[in-house]
Amino acid sequence: MAVPTFEELRDGHLAALTGSLIDGVEHGPGGAAYAWSRAIPDPTLNFAYGVRRPDQFIWAGAAALGRARAPAFLARDAVEAATLRTLFEPAAAYPASWMVAQLTHSQPSSDRVVQVLAAPAPSPDFEQVFAHLSDDAAVKAHLRRFYLPSLRAARARPGLMPVHLVLHDTSGPAACASLYLRGGLAGLYNVSTRADRQRRGLGSAVTAAALREAQARGARWAFLQCPAGGGIEALYAQAGFRTAYAPELLCMTEP
Repeated sequence: MAVPTFEELRDGHLAALTGSLIDGVEHGPGGAAYAWSRAIPDPTLNFAYGVRRPDQFIWAGAAALGRARAPAFLARDAVEAATLRTLFEPAAAYPASWMVAQLTHSQPSSDRVVQVLAAPAPSPDFEQVFAHLSDDAAVKAHLRRFYLPSLRAARARPGLMPVHLVLHDTSGPAACASLYLRGGLAGLYNVSTRADRQRRGLGSAVTAAALREAQARGARWAFLQCPAGGGIEALYAQAGFRTAYAPELLCMTEP
């Protein structure tokens, strides 16, 4: 079974988050486009893609500034990143790993208690985990101000099935994850463990549960995005994911 193309994963990613974290995609000249979030200012949710020419660059910059966002550009690979660097000097650059896992009937099982909710918005138990994924006060404030209201207000969209999972331990809700299923693809998002319950294998357990759920609902591939290098990528590799593409987010200003 062929690995999904970069464009398939990109379009799956945008479809997964539109209606919750992302509000829409504006299309420009020559296939350029701009994904935007009304509520969340982060460049990971407000970025242009398919930009290779000066006219596309000018259009994308105007699209960002028109929505009061600093311009950011997703380069699909090193070649596209080099082209963008001829157009501007990034103030910040974030290499990413887009990872895929082929789903089979041999997904490992577990005796962990996992709550599964097929609905656009996650449950209060999910919010309880997600709001406490870090002990950092600034991170917690950012999540409460921007991300939780957007997830809570998520709306149903044709052709997209959101599924939210919460893993419980003896203390209550301890880890969470979200699946967004579209065709044979399942996007894995929001994998989090409460800060006071980390380093106990709970994140790996909820990831495994999400993969089982995706496979049971007919998905053939799961995909996710994470920062390139470091421990997060290695953890997902242990769960059966491998890096398929290595895009880079180039920002005109420091986030």
